[in-house]
Amino acid sequence: MTTGRRRFATAIVLALIGTHGFELARDTEHWPIFTYPMYSGLEQERAITSNRLVGVREDGEEVPLQAARYLYPFDQSRLADGFHVMQRAPDGRRRMTDAARDVLRRYEARRRAGLHDGPPLARIRAYRVRHELDPQARNFARPERRQLLAEYPPTGASEP
Repeated sequence: MTTGRRRFATAIVLALIGTHGFELARDTEHWPIFTYPMYSGLEQERAITSNRLVGVREDGEEVPLQAARYLYPFDQSRLADGFHVMQRAPDGRRRMTDAARDVLRRYEARRRAGLHDGPPLARIRAYRVRHELDPQARNFARPERRQLLAEYPPTGASEP
């Protein structure tokens, strides 16, 4: 390697290191490989809020619907995001109820076809849950707060 090429390569490396140091010192983000402000702050949230779907058996016991095989072709994260969007719509309650009906029908059709081994469900509920952050996720099954967003069929009604 010629001296000119070596100096050029060294200048490039030093420029990258210098720019990285500058970005770190200023805590700015102008290039994706520098700081990560989402995770670098000292003021981290102590809780997380999300939407969660559960199935309800005939005996009233709630069954988490986390496994993708229960919700195919959807998954829990996409459905949770969808319920979040619907929640903000003017007709959000109706949309969420329609979506819960669709999830229940798909779940039961796949169960009857032998595509998963989940229990028969009488209804679907969508909740907004809040968990205090626990590094070991010991409270995953027991959120600190839970708000019913939608249910199908509504309580007191039966599946048509």
